[in-house]
Amino acid sequence: MSLSKRLFAAGYDLLNSGVEGRVVPFRRRTAGLARGDVLEVGGGTGANLPFYPPETIVTFIEPDPYMAKRLRGHILNQRRQASIVQQVGESLPFADASFDTVVTTLVLCMVHDADAVVREVRRVLKPGGAFLFYEHVISPRPRGQWWQHKLNPIWKCLTTGCNLDRDLTGSIQRAGFTTVEVEQFDLSVGLPITIPNIVGAAKA
Repeated sequence: MSLSKRLFAAGYDLLNSGVEGRVVPFRRRTAGLARGDVLEVGGGTGANLPFYPPETIVTFIEPDPYMAKRLRGHILNQRRQASIVQQVGESLPFADASFDTVVTTLVLCMVHDADAVVREVRRVLKPGGAFLFYEHVISPRPRGQWWQHKLNPIWKCLTTGCNLDRDLTGSIQRAGFTTVEVEQFDLSVGLPITIPNIVGAAKA
């Protein structure tokens, strides 16, 4: 598994470049709207770095050592005030009410327990703080769900852990936020198929 993760991290930016143009608007609606002390769960290689306002102080949670290495290089290159903590999102090493903003973009599909991660996000947010999220999710249509369930095992193997069929809207709505605003839409990735996505904000 370590070899596959190393290869995935090495090729992630190149693979992502094919769809990044379509994702940029949603990075602006998540990282671009972050304020104050910010936690990003699943920093990956740092695709959100250019979008954070310059006055923010960003802490990245990134458990994958290969991703964290590339993220560290991007932080240095961009001279950002940011730090990396190698820990899983299901057990965040921070006190309650530590952050003004928490961000996830295309990461809750990869974690072991999405419900647990979102509960931790809620715990570490200050009262009135914002959870800004952009994720792909299970289709609202039965036929779409059927295909996602069928394709998920091979997709998960090819991507070292990404799940196509998670009800992440439900995970967020169950986590105890005071308000949840979610926009759901289908995103084209340049193929004759579209992928169900959500973007939104939840307030602590």
